[in-house]
Amino acid sequence: MAFGPARPPMMEDVAEVIAKDVKEAEGHTPTSEVPLAFLRRGADGKPLEMNSRVRMLFLGILAAVILLVAVLMAL
Repeated sequence: MAFGPARPPMMEDVAEVIAKDVKEAEGHTPTSEVPLAFLRRGADGKPLEMNSRVRMLFLGILAAVILLVAVLMAL
């Protein structure tokens, strides 16, 4: 796919796809352009759960930051 001046002009069917995505964004279904990380609910309406590996990494970083703050305050 070309970018910049070499990019071909927008075709009418592309404009229709963009308009459809905008209409879907106004409704309840997520558009195809929304990354999964930004969705608050899954396609079936259930809240998305955090992956256990991501949760453990997050808690580890949080514990390290708390420990760092405690050590720096003790100095």
